[in-house]
Amino acid sequence: MSEQRKLARLVKRARKGDTEAFGEIYDRYQGEVYAYVLHQVGTPADAEDITAGVFLDVLEKIEGYTWQGAGFAAWLFRITRNDVLDFFRRRGRKSREIALTDEILDLPVRETVEGQAETAADERVLLAAIGKLSEDQQQVVLLKLLANLSNRQVGEVVSKSEGAVKALQHRALITLRKFMEEERKKDQWKQ
Repeated sequence: MSEQRKLARLVKRARKGDTEAFGEIYDRYQGEVYAYVLHQVGTPADAEDITAGVFLDVLEKIEGYTWQGAGFAAWLFRITRNDVLDFFRRRGRKSREIALTDEILDLPVRETVEGQAETAADERVLLAAIGKLSEDQQQVVLLKLLANLSNRQVGEVVSKSEGAVKALQHRALITLRKFMEEERKKDQWKQ
């Protein structure tokens, strides 16, 4: 049975109130949600609180979930993104910076979009580079990196077309590549 089918069955069971199925959904997505949130807020305590809130929201809303569009992961990460935005609204912060905490650096990073992580010798440099991107570009890169979402799914999360996501991703990759090259040149001068 395909992963998509297994997930569809889990969601169907969870919609009917099956707590074991919801637990499996939680186990499946908790790490990715936490990593995404931590990269957004920078502190483990806040990330834990928001992640818990996300899954409470999912539990409350799953009964009304219908399988359409880009699927469950996009729906889940739209809730996650909205909860992060609500966190910043409550705090009165308009802009976000990716905090380079040890907790973030210790997170397992998936393969980056088109292999950027393979070329990055230092995760701090990569995270600093991501922090230089526009807000939309950061969201696209982080959703692809940490949640492993497709362009269509990312589009649903950030309310953009698949084509717009591809364009944002392309511009982000160009910016990341330039930043990484500049950092490598700086490192060569130091040696």
